[in-house]
Amino acid sequence: MTTDREREMEPRTIEGTDALVNVESGEIFLDVPAASPRYIRVEEGGTVREGDIRSRSEGELESPSLRKWTIETIGPETVIGTDRKTGERREWERTTLERQLATGALSTTLTDFERVNVTDRKGDDSNERSVVAVVYGNDGEKFSRTFRPVDGETGGEERRLEPVDADDRIGEFEDELRERFDRAVELALRNEGYAV
Repeated sequence: MTTDREREMEPRTIEGTDALVNVESGEIFLDVPAASPRYIRVEEGGTVREGDIRSRSEGELESPSLRKWTIETIGPETVIGTDRKTGERREWERTTLERQLATGALSTTLTDFERVNVTDRKGDDSNERSVVAVVYGNDGEKFSRTFRPVDGETGGEERRLEPVDADDRIGEFEDELRERFDRAVELALRNEGYAV
């Protein structure tokens, strides 16, 4: 989790959906919809690409026919990017780029996890229990990891858990991204009184 700083967020309606939008330079941060833990964040130096990661696979978005830009500058009114293939500069009105990211015309690449929801679930059998961590990536995707209590724990201050199941896509993360994912989950579990 990269930042604990306060953002200056402004409510907007994007394509009929209530959203919160960061209005500061240097970063695009969208809560879409505003009532959801999903978010999209693009920083200067990040990537914006054609296509919607929420409805297409990573392989489909790697198509040579889909363009990618490295974001050079994020200002209050405009965003400037450089086409990765041609080197051509492109300028967007910031609100246009925000709308395209929110609606899926454009996506960013997964680089971080800033939000994690932890839920303690009891099964039909009162002894059957699991803890699920739902992890939200900066590209609008979500991933889950399931844990179970370690046998013999008496429930002191820290309740120990062991992983039992995870979203298959997590196994495809590169090492650095996997470390960020694991840190985000560990911190969220620790905040809820669990240890892994």
